Amino acid sequence: MRYLFRVLVIAVCLYSLAFTYRIYQRKLYVWLPGYAEDRMHQEAPRTKPVHLFVMFADHFEPGTRLDRTKRWETEYPQLAHRHRDSSGRRVQHSWFYPGEQAIDQNMELLQSLVKGGNGEVELHYHHGGDTQESTEKKFSAAVKYFQRFHFLKGIDGKTHFAFVHGNWGLDNSNGAETCGANRELSLLAGLGCFADYTFPSIFHDSQPRMVNQILEAIDDNGPKSYDHGTPLRVGRPIDDSALVLVEGPLLLFPTLSIRRLFVGIEDGNIHLADPVGERRVDRWVRANVHVQGRPEWVFIKVHGHGASTDDDVEEWLGGHLERGLSYLERHYNDGANYVLHYVTARETYNLVRAAAAGKTGDPREYMNWIIPPYEASRM
Repeated sequence: MRYLFRVLVIAVCLYSLAFTYRIYQRKLYVWLPGYAEDRMHQEAPRTKPVHLFVMFADHFEPGTRLDRTKRWETEYPQLAHRHRDSSGRRVQHSWFYPGEQAIDQNMELLQSLVKGGNGEVELHYHHGGDTQESTEKKFSAAVKYFQRFHFLKGIDGKTHFAFVHGNWGLDNSNGAETCGANRELSLLAGLGCFADYTFPSIFHDSQPRMVNQILEAIDDNGPKSYDHGTPLRVGRPIDDSALVLVEGPLLLFPTLSIRRLFVGIEDGNIHLADPVGERRVDRWVRANVHVQGRPEWVFIKVHGHGASTDDDVEEWLGGHLERGLSYLERHYNDGANYVLHYVTARETYNLVRAAAAGKTGDPREYMNWIIPPYEASRM
């Protein structure tokens, strides 16, 4: 027994050392305290049903591989047609296309997808070694380019867009090599950006310390201004100078994987190495991302790279994601406990704002509440 006890003590010590190394090597210390706080202060719904708003933030980076974009144009409408939410609406997609990839053929194919009612196009951008001025110049040029195809412009004639920062470097949070602009939040807001959908970024300095939250962030003169953001709460006015950040699910879970030290991390990233399945969908729901004071409206923002590799295309258009959608529709759409809604990034923002404003009733009434539909969807 003494020998077994010593072995057990040694095993625990070795595991503790390995896990501590993992925390620092993978930069988990950035968000683990915030994660613990989030899990200890969960807000349960007071009434049923719970409305689930599911959106897909696709970092859509096909580059010159037009064959991948063409596969999306051909196959995605077929996938979307097979999957409907509580109102019979097909699954919606948000293509965050890189502003530095000005390839007309890709944009024309995305135009076709949008006109078919399959989703909306938003702005993604990779840049580095920039200043505030050079960043603004690049972003402004990208917005103008997108608007040639009627993206990023509302039917009200104004510029509106959602944003995902390339390489997770929003507001110079990972250093100048992936950004360079310390006041990027105010720059984006000034150009017409209403919300950012970059996070989580679990292995990077850019990951916000608060997890599973919907935040308003006010810019300052330093990097990573959003780390001092304030969670949205029902009845609390939103600062006009703030940029809203909608985070995706972030959850720890037990696993039998020795390589993961028996602790897995769910971050809503769709890729072939971690195929979408029932357990992943359940974790997305359990993350419980919502506006504080309105736990009956849960926002599930998952992300990935739908066209960066052939494997990515296969995962998004193939069987794994389809099985996940089918599971969502079977288990989270009974009308009594859950009501499922497929939404775009723009609609998500409108619903978030409606929740914060204390709006009640059918949430579908607020999908176009503040930011109107884009011109591209009405052409």
